[in-house]
Amino acid sequence: MQQKVIRTGRNSLAVIIPAKFVHSLGVKAGDMVRVQTNIGKGVLRIRFSGAIQLPLPTPKKEIKE
Repeated sequence: MQQKVIRTGRNSLAVIIPAKFVHSLGVKAGDMVRVQTNIGKGVLRIRFSGAIQLPLPTPKKEIKE
């Protein structure tokens, strides 16, 4: 997935979090997030503190012919 970086103020930039992702985790405006950066690798990791645990996918049963 690619998201565009947008300007949100005079000196701030933001990335939009897709609504489907936000709704699936139960994240709301005002919730706190933990941000970890690795400038050398160009990595930004965001952890949502109030997020619910997503269920693991269940394997589909194989259909025997």
